[in-house]
Amino acid sequence: MELSPVLALLQNLESLDVSNNRLTNLHPLDLSLMPRLQILNLRYNKLPSYCWIPTWIHCNLEGNYEEMGVDTCSSSMVEMDVFETPYENNTITVPHKGSHRNPLNMSTGISSISRCFSARKSSKRWKRRQHYFQQRARQERLNNSRKWKGEVLPEGLSLKMEVEETGKQGMKVPENTDRGSVDSTYSGDNDKLLEEASVITSEEEEEESSLKAKFASDNSRCVETQLTSERDNNESCEIKASSPSSGDAPSTADYNSSSERKKPNNKSKRCSEKYLDNPKGSKCHRPSTDIANLSHKYSRNSFCSTEDSLPDGFFDAGRDRPFMSLSKYEEILPLDSREVILLDRAKDEVLDAITLSARTLVARLKKLNCLTPDVDQVSIDNLQVASFLALFVSDHFGGSDRTAIIERTRKAVSGTNYQKPFICTCLTGNQDDLAALNKQVSTTAEDVILSDVCEKSLRSIKSKRNSIVVPLGKLQFGICRHRALLMKYLCDRMEPPVPCELVRGYLDFMPHAWNIVPVKQGSSWVRMVVDACRPHDIREDTDQEYFCRYIPLNRLNESIRTKENLEPGCSVSSLLTGKGVERANSSLIRCKLGSTEAVVKMRTLEVSGASLDDIRTFEYTCLGEVRILGALKHDCIVELYGHEISSKWITSENGDEHRRVLQSSILMEHIKGGSLKGHIEKLSEAGKHHVPLDLALSIARDISGALMELHSKDIIHRDIKSENVLIDLDNQSANGEAIVKLCDFDRAVPLRSHLHGCCIAHVGIPPPNICVGTPRWMSPEVFRAMHEQNFYGLEVDIWSFGCLIFELLTLQNPYFDLSELQIHESLQKGKRPKLPKKLETLSSETEEDESTNKLCEEFDLTESDLDTMRFLIDVFHQCTEESPSDRLNAGDLHEMILSRTKRE
Repeated sequence: MELSPVLALLQNLESLDVSNNRLTNLHPLDLSLMPRLQILNLRYNKLPSYCWIPTWIHCNLEGNYEEMGVDTCSSSMVEMDVFETPYENNTITVPHKGSHRNPLNMSTGISSISRCFSARKSSKRWKRRQHYFQQRARQERLNNSRKWKGEVLPEGLSLKMEVEETGKQGMKVPENTDRGSVDSTYSGDNDKLLEEASVITSEEEEEESSLKAKFASDNSRCVETQLTSERDNNESCEIKASSPSSGDAPSTADYNSSSERKKPNNKSKRCSEKYLDNPKGSKCHRPSTDIANLSHKYSRNSFCSTEDSLPDGFFDAGRDRPFMSLSKYEEILPLDSREVILLDRAKDEVLDAITLSARTLVARLKKLNCLTPDVDQVSIDNLQVASFLALFVSDHFGGSDRTAIIERTRKAVSGTNYQKPFICTCLTGNQDDLAALNKQVSTTAEDVILSDVCEKSLRSIKSKRNSIVVPLGKLQFGICRHRALLMKYLCDRMEPPVPCELVRGYLDFMPHAWNIVPVKQGSSWVRMVVDACRPHDIREDTDQEYFCRYIPLNRLNESIRTKENLEPGCSVSSLLTGKGVERANSSLIRCKLGSTEAVVKMRTLEVSGASLDDIRTFEYTCLGEVRILGALKHDCIVELYGHEISSKWITSENGDEHRRVLQSSILMEHIKGGSLKGHIEKLSEAGKHHVPLDLALSIARDISGALMELHSKDIIHRDIKSENVLIDLDNQSANGEAIVKLCDFDRAVPLRSHLHGCCIAHVGIPPPNICVGTPRWMSPEVFRAMHEQNFYGLEVDIWSFGCLIFELLTLQNPYFDLSELQIHESLQKGKRPKLPKKLETLSSETEEDESTNKLCEEFDLTESDLDTMRFLIDVFHQCTEESPSDRLNAGDLHEMILSRTKRE
């Protein structure tokens, strides 16, 4: 906007290029204090015609004079720093006081500047020149506005004769020059403007011709570039004239209807893109896909792949709205609602400048690092560029919060970094003091301030524009959704493009957006999480911490995608086939992923009748189960294949109303035998008294092993029962025994969740001081939390495991002989379920007598079975002690059962 006065201290400065900025005056810089300054390039600014320039300075003022109503500042130009180093040594000869100076290397990030000429002329002659450049600028803007990517002219076309002719005609393009079929593409408007530009009096034309001839003779290279650009413009006008257009979305229609538009073109009005370090590539370096389709895809799937290049005109309205056109959003949505983000360089000059600046900086990075073009290094180079762009985007939108990295490093050094299995990123660490509950550590002060400032900025922009649609370049501060969009947009416009995915989901139970950059390591591909909100910490998406923290709305495990050859972002709901089984709060649907059989646990919620808390709890429940299952890897725990959280809009018959339905799907391995509860019911109907004892011992061993895995990572299941145990008697495991799996982790929670404000907190999942579970299998301390806050620990699962043993021994539910009121009274007093008297007799009599023999005959027990029965009864008693401290822990429990199994 203005030049710094400190530039006058550069006494040895000979050339200064401040073109393509927004200078309205030269103050406070005093040019008279710069005696060695010879060349001053002020092209395409907002300077008035009366600005004073010392006589010893050769100055170019083309494209200025704001007060004349000529806006010649092209939106395609980027603001460049005066002190930027050159990418190429552009040797130019500059006329100076009738003689030629030695070649100079000018520091510039744009194409070679025109020769400078004196600005101090008489008012009459200056106005004539002014009029000429005004007409020329209008012509260029008209051509640029009609410019589409067309075919490149044949290389054999000579420019020498055209340059000479241009010099004679004072740089006016003659109407009848032999240029093949190019001239025929000029429209009537172009001819009219050219005729207006050539209507000058004879006296004016004589002076103009001498000046322009000199200008052309010193600038042949610049003229050739200009003429080539004019040919491209003319050809592009012909292409556009032959393309049909649509009223609602002309840009989309033109893209889809023009065959020439589908071909990449290496020529443009910008300087050549032949070199990677060229900062001025074309705006559309490759054709885009259908704008509406890609915008709709991101709205529906919250994912854009590496093949989805974000086109100009792409917009993001969020996933909680029905998709419609931009004009519809502006008509319907109030200004105080969430903004619609628009990416369009044609309508957003700042976004154009950001893009070109990023290309410039990346070109410099590649040149400084000498990045090799070797194919094996391409993916590594892409990750370096992506990391650099993430820092660029973060810096542009207000910086990033690095306190989490510092805090984690500090705790790691001091040995207090809690990792069971979720990494603590808050101040709690290994502290067990309940006072940590009062610490507001979920976000740092910097995060809160940045989000507040961003929201305030958005309100201001929407108010000034009186529109819900906000061009991305208008934002001075941006949060995750803005940063991820800009990151993807810039990666698509690098030369060559950087493969980048756009992902929307959750980070620590908070809505978030980030990017994925695939990198090849050996023969496999690794997906790197690049978050422009935290650009200093880039890791694989399978990293222990990131896999549990960054939860996209749609994800399939790498093993399943590789096995079945599925693409990233593949919708889980689109794979559902087969019949479903209704449950209390969800549906189980069998499906197939190629050759892999699976089951989907699906929930739905009608948003219209739900509160905001209900909606959050619905999604948090799915997220919590996905995070827990993703952190657990055990043979006796059901395997997670993937998940999806989607939002569907159902339109009424008249088309006026839209109903939103939320749907969560958790894709898991399918166990054909079904639940243990179903197996127990079948045995009971067959007149059996208990589960076969060898099978009961095997089930106890496997479930205790699953509990040991859970408790070793400080996770409480809180709902151990036969209904949540899957068993398959037909397909045996590697050791030749029945397959047994623990499932249903929607109520599972980290033990220390109530102490933390980070990802360990599991927001939306009841903490371990709330009554959660099924009453008949619930421990007394959990039941007491119904009436008062009572924090409980891992021992509550041991009690529930004892109740599971009760089912195996009796084929009955715990407390089967009591009413609901009596069950509550027993739990309040800490009383365990009572075994049938016959089983109590077996456990109490250590020596065989007549009564014991009768019971063995009644239960059809061998001597070995009798020992196993007594062992399981003893396990039941030790697991259901009234005092939690007297109960076995999971490790000791599993070791005891495992040793018994080996002996058997």
